Amino acid sequence: MIEWPEGLTPYKMDWGRVFNNRGFTSTFTKSQQIRTYPGAYFQCSLQFRNLFEADERRLTTFIGELQGMAGTFKLYPWRRSRAAAAGTARVNGNGNAAGTVPSRGWKPSTKVLAAGDYITINDQLLEVLKDVISNTQGNATINVSPWLRLPPSDGTEINYTKPYAVMRLTSDEQGMSIEPLIAGGTLDCREAF
Repeated sequence: MIEWPEGLTPYKMDWGRVFNNRGFTSTFTKSQQIRTYPGAYFQCSLQFRNLFEADERRLTTFIGELQGMAGTFKLYPWRRSRAAAAGTARVNGNGNAAGTVPSRGWKPSTKVLAAGDYITINDQLLEVLKDVISNTQGNATINVSPWLRLPPSDGTEINYTKPYAVMRLTSDEQGMSIEPLIAGGTLDCREAF
């Protein structure tokens, strides 16, 4: 897995989730039943423009290291970084692959995460759905989206200070727009698992 090149920030990032639902619509009444499954993932489009030669070289060599769709890389959500440490968070007990994570190791009786924060568990990026307040023992339950794909083991680290998604390019065809002094391009990515 390759680290994202430090200091290389896209001009614009389109970011979202793809959920794994199936809908069934009655041909007679048009009522619907929706079945939801695990396997939701993040996807994004990273747009670069006005790159001078040094940054263009960093981007093209990064793409070369990935070898198209074959390589994976850590992508950090730039807009939702967290500065304050709230403890050494770990999964509490053998978790399940669902939308809640029991945790321990937080500062006691403290708001440790806010709705919209990101965390990473077992290389999976998760969004916190509700504010998380630890109890007097430093334990807390975290509601997350998407659902955990793999049940985490007891003691698995919860990365909340520098969360990341493991991503891959969605296509092997990658190109840049080159002008006399500047360059630009777009990288389309999806979560890799």
